[in-house]
Amino acid sequence: MSRPGWRDYVELLKLRIAALLLLVAASGYLVTSGPVVVTLPFALLLVSGLLASGGASAVNQYIDRDVDGLMRRTRSRPIPSGRVPPERALVLGLGLIGVALILAFLVNPLTAAFVGLGFLVYVFVYTVGLKRRSVANIVIGGFAGSCPALAGSAAASGSVSLGAALIAVLVFLWTPGHFWALAFRMREDYARARLPMLPAITDERTAAKWIVVSTALVPPFALSFWVLQVSGLAYLAVAIIASAILLYYAFRFLRSPTVRNAWAGYRASGPYLAALLVGLIADRLLHGV
Repeated sequence: MSRPGWRDYVELLKLRIAALLLLVAASGYLVTSGPVVVTLPFALLLVSGLLASGGASAVNQYIDRDVDGLMRRTRSRPIPSGRVPPERALVLGLGLIGVALILAFLVNPLTAAFVGLGFLVYVFVYTVGLKRRSVANIVIGGFAGSCPALAGSAAASGSVSLGAALIAVLVFLWTPGHFWALAFRMREDYARARLPMLPAITDERTAAKWIVVSTALVPPFALSFWVLQVSGLAYLAVAIIASAILLYYAFRFLRSPTVRNAWAGYRASGPYLAALLVGLIADRLLHGV
């Protein structure tokens, strides 16, 4: 085994996922605080969130090193490829989450509790408990992605605001359709690894229906921010345009459930959520709604 380089350790952290989760945390903070940002708690929130997300990803890859080695999508990751010894990934992940919890606790205990809850749900509920056993794995485990919004609100006010709670539900609803679309493209991989992801255990048409149903739940809910006066017209415009694009890809996939259309929907889904979150942040900063 060659000596691992720093890039191998960085790869364990899945920084693209971490970036989206930081956006969730920032939006949770700003929909609670309004345009006023207290620099130190906000900075501690983001650093803690980055470390917690990276730590959870490293521990996840340590636990899943056997199935990762069976899947074409994941077998080149640092652990199954032999570039990073499993025990080093575990130590790195646990170390990062430990530091993350300390930094979050410096903000307040509730922030630390939500950071820790996100780690526990992702690693123990999803990875250990459900991923290999239940088709509901990503549905329930997706709550881990909601926790940064709650942590953000806690960092801003020491409580959970309506806006942050809505963001948490938004992420929870968005998650299954997003990852099922990826699993549709990689369903042979999931079947080979015997992971009960929905597209791997049902036929293409049924999987497509569930993906579209799950995806179609998100745009109506996205409008609730405006209906409940959590956001203003700037966000509403973003939500309408972005939702129209997302639904176009979803129903195109329903008409023709091909791998190509599933992949197109998956690639549109991440930017869709990011656009909603940026819209919420911009709306707060510009108008102080």
